[in-house]
Amino acid sequence: MSVNVSEILGAPYESKIDAQVDKSPSEVVVTNTGEMFYIVEREVYDNQLAVLGYEIVVAEGE
Repeated sequence: MSVNVSEILGAPYESKIDAQVDKSPSEVVVTNTGEMFYIVEREVYDNQLAVLGYEIVVAEGE
């Protein structure tokens, strides 16, 4: 079963700061390129995005 990453990620942000401002305290901001940033739930990152090379750049509560 393949994962449709674009459905998981939602709207991209060009600025990490903008994504950080928009996220809720329970969400994280991730990127795989350092150029586009996405807000996701931590469990989505842990279960689907970590293995695809995404990294957390803003953790929960930040």
